[in-house]
Amino acid sequence: MNSKSEISGVQAEPLLRSMEEEISNSVRVNRLTNRLGGSKPQPDDVEDVNQSIGELIEKVSATSIAELEKLISDMKGVRNHLKAEGDRIQQEMARYAHLSETASFSVKIISESLGQWRKEPTMITTDNGRPPVARAAR
Repeated sequence: MNSKSEISGVQAEPLLRSMEEEISNSVRVNRLTNRLGGSKPQPDDVEDVNQSIGELIEKVSATSIAELEKLISDMKGVRNHLKAEGDRIQQEMARYAHLSETASFSVKIISESLGQWRKEPTMITTDNGRPPVARAAR
Protein backbone atom coordinates (compact mmCIF):
# COMPACT_ATOMS: atom_id res chain seq x y z
CA MET A 1 0.00 0.00 0.00
CA ASN A 2 2.86 2.16 -0.39
CA SER A 3 2.11 4.50 -3.20
CA LYS A 4 4.10 7.39 -4.49
CA SER A 5 1.54 9.92 -3.26
CA GLU A 6 2.03 9.04 0.36
CA ILE A 7 4.41 11.26 2.32
CA SER A 8 6.06 10.42 5.55
CA GLY A 9 5.38 12.45 8.73
CA VAL A 10 8.84 13.97 8.69
CA GLN A 11 8.48 15.19 5.13
CA ALA A 12 4.92 16.49 5.66
CA GLU A 13 5.79 18.78 8.54
CA PRO A 14 7.75 21.41 6.54
CA LEU A 15 5.14 21.28 3.81
CA LEU A 16 2.33 21.94 6.33
CA ARG A 17 4.23 24.85 7.83
CA SER A 18 4.71 26.49 4.45
CA MET A 19 1.02 26.05 3.64
CA GLU A 20 0.04 27.56 7.01
CA GLU A 21 2.32 30.53 6.38
CA GLU A 22 0.82 31.11 2.96
CA ILE A 23 -2.70 30.98 4.37
CA SER A 24 -1.79 33.33 7.24
CA ASN A 25 -0.11 35.78 4.86
CA SER A 26 -3.11 35.65 2.55
CA VAL A 27 -5.49 36.41 5.43
CA ARG A 28 -3.28 39.29 6.66
CA VAL A 29 -3.10 40.82 3.20
CA ASN A 30 -6.87 40.56 2.82
CA ARG A 31 -7.42 42.25 6.19
CA LEU A 32 -5.01 45.07 5.35
CA THR A 33 -6.55 45.68 1.94
CA ASN A 34 -10.02 45.68 3.48
CA ARG A 35 -8.93 48.17 6.14
CA LEU A 36 -7.15 50.41 3.67
CA GLY A 37 -9.99 50.15 1.19
CA GLY A 38 -12.47 50.98 3.97
CA SER A 39 -10.45 54.01 5.14
CA LYS A 40 -10.68 55.60 1.69
CA PRO A 41 -14.36 56.29 1.29
CA GLN A 42 -15.83 56.69 -2.13
CA PRO A 43 -16.98 60.18 -3.21
CA ASP A 44 -20.64 59.32 -2.61
CA ASP A 45 -19.79 58.10 0.88
CA VAL A 46 -17.91 61.34 1.62
CA GLU A 47 -20.93 63.44 0.61
CA ASP A 48 -23.22 61.29 2.76
CA VAL A 49 -20.88 61.60 5.74
CA ASN A 50 -20.56 65.37 5.27
CA GLN A 51 -24.32 65.72 5.04
CA SER A 52 -24.81 63.57 8.13
CA ILE A 53 -22.24 65.58 10.08
CA GLY A 54 -23.87 68.82 8.94
CA GLU A 55 -27.30 67.62 10.08
CA LEU A 56 -25.90 66.46 13.40
CA ILE A 57 -24.19 69.80 14.02
CA GLU A 58 -27.38 71.62 13.05
CA LYS A 59 -29.46 69.56 15.49
CA VAL A 60 -26.98 69.96 18.32
CA SER A 61 -26.52 73.69 17.77
CA ALA A 62 -30.23 74.46 17.27
CA THR A 63 -30.96 74.31 20.99
CA SER A 64 -27.95 76.43 21.87
CA ILE A 65 -28.80 79.00 19.22
CA ALA A 66 -32.40 79.19 20.47
CA GLU A 67 -31.19 79.71 24.05
CA LEU A 68 -28.76 82.41 22.94
CA GLU A 69 -31.48 84.22 21.00
CA LYS A 70 -33.77 84.06 24.04
CA LEU A 71 -31.00 85.45 26.26
CA ILE A 72 -30.34 88.24 23.77
CA SER A 73 -34.02 89.21 23.70
CA ASP A 74 -34.18 89.09 27.52
CA MET A 75 -31.10 91.30 27.75
CA LYS A 76 -32.64 93.77 25.30
CA GLY A 77 -35.74 93.88 27.50
CA VAL A 78 -33.61 94.50 30.59
CA ARG A 79 -31.68 97.21 28.74
CA ASN A 80 -34.91 98.94 27.73
CA HIS A 81 -36.20 98.72 31.31
CA LEU A 82 -32.97 100.14 32.73
CA LYS A 83 -32.98 102.95 30.18
CA ALA A 84 -36.59 103.82 31.05
CA GLU A 85 -35.77 103.75 34.77
CA GLY A 86 -32.70 105.93 34.17
CA ASP A 87 -34.83 108.46 32.30
CA ARG A 88 -37.44 108.39 35.06
CA ILE A 89 -34.83 108.93 37.77
CA GLN A 90 -33.29 111.78 35.79
CA GLN A 91 -36.71 113.46 35.54
CA GLU A 92 -37.30 112.93 39.28
CA MET A 93 -33.91 114.48 40.06
CA ALA A 94 -34.69 117.52 37.88
CA ARG A 95 -38.07 117.86 39.59
CA TYR A 96 -36.44 117.56 43.02
CA ALA A 97 -33.80 120.15 42.11
CA HIS A 98 -36.52 122.58 40.98
CA LEU A 99 -38.57 121.92 44.12
CA SER A 100 -35.49 122.37 46.31
CA GLU A 101 -34.61 125.62 44.56
CA THR A 102 -38.19 126.89 44.97
CA ALA A 103 -38.23 125.92 48.65
CA SER A 104 -34.88 127.64 49.21
CA PHE A 105 -36.14 130.80 47.51
CA SER A 106 -39.32 130.73 49.65
CA VAL A 107 -37.30 130.33 52.86
CA LYS A 108 -35.14 133.28 51.80
CA ILE A 109 -38.19 135.50 51.23
CA ILE A 110 -39.70 134.48 54.59
CA SER A 111 -36.38 135.08 56.33
CA GLU A 112 -36.06 138.55 54.83
CA SER A 113 -39.63 139.41 55.82
CA LEU A 114 -39.02 138.33 59.41
CA GLY A 115 -35.83 140.34 59.47
CA GLN A 116 -37.67 143.49 58.44
CA TRP A 117 -40.22 143.02 61.22
CA ARG A 118 -37.46 142.77 63.79
CA LYS A 119 -35.73 145.92 62.55
CA GLU A 120 -38.83 148.14 62.69
CA PRO A 121 -40.07 149.12 66.14
CA THR A 122 -43.53 147.89 66.65
CA MET A 123 -46.11 149.50 68.75
CA ILE A 124 -48.21 147.27 70.88
CA THR A 125 -51.80 148.38 70.91
CA THR A 126 -54.83 147.32 72.86
CA ASP A 127 -58.11 146.20 71.48
CA ASN A 128 -59.42 149.73 71.18
CA GLY A 129 -56.36 150.89 69.25
CA ARG A 130 -54.83 152.95 72.11
CA PRO A 131 -51.45 152.29 73.66
CA PRO A 132 -51.67 150.59 77.02
CA VAL A 133 -51.58 152.81 80.09
CA ALA A 134 -48.63 152.36 82.33
CA ARG A 135 -49.71 151.36 85.75
CA ALA A 136 -48.20 153.00 88.70
CA ALA A 137 -46.37 150.92 91.14
CA ARG A 138 -48.22 150.68 94.46
